[in-house]
Amino acid sequence: DPIHQGHLRILSAVESRFDSLFLIPSGQPRLRTDKPAASGAHRVEMCTAALGDLPDSLQEKVSVLDLEVNRSGPTFTIDTINQLRMIYPRDTFTLILGSDAAAKLDQWYRADALQKVVEILVVKRPGQGKSGFTEVEINALDISATQVREAIAKRADLAPMLSPSVRTYIKENGLYGSK
Repeated sequence: DPIHQGHLRILSAVESRFDSLFLIPSGQPRLRTDKPAASGAHRVEMCTAALGDLPDSLQEKVSVLDLEVNRSGPTFTIDTINQLRMIYPRDTFTLILGSDAAAKLDQWYRADALQKVVEILVVKRPGQGKSGFTEVEINALDISATQVREAIAKRADLAPMLSPSVRTYIKENGLYGSK
């Protein structure tokens, strides 16, 4: 919130491992104390805009799904995975997490059940220790959505943090205090 270059780097780095990738903006995660800064509709649109800045071959593999932002109340990853399993009953799923999220996975709702129905792939962030899950090192960017929102508020240069289409979308829609 918003999607940033770190997220896009992950998509590019793992694309060869998967037949398809789903980009799912979160609804209202239980462990997040504050609500997302942008509406679900805006976050879905920013994800869609960001895909337009990726190479065509990657765009063809990635779908933006609005499953979570359309749910009311707290959203749980296990519910999203179960919904995907109903839609795609013959497929297997891998949940791609950053090191920071993986470190808190034991606090997630029904974490044990989740780990039984998905493989966990952890993208190591700079300076993070081992997660205990399958890990991939991709020279991940050390960018957080919090840093992006702070940079927008300070009117800092966003080019290193956001793709061109996302920067445009944020400015055109006045998100995160931009003008």
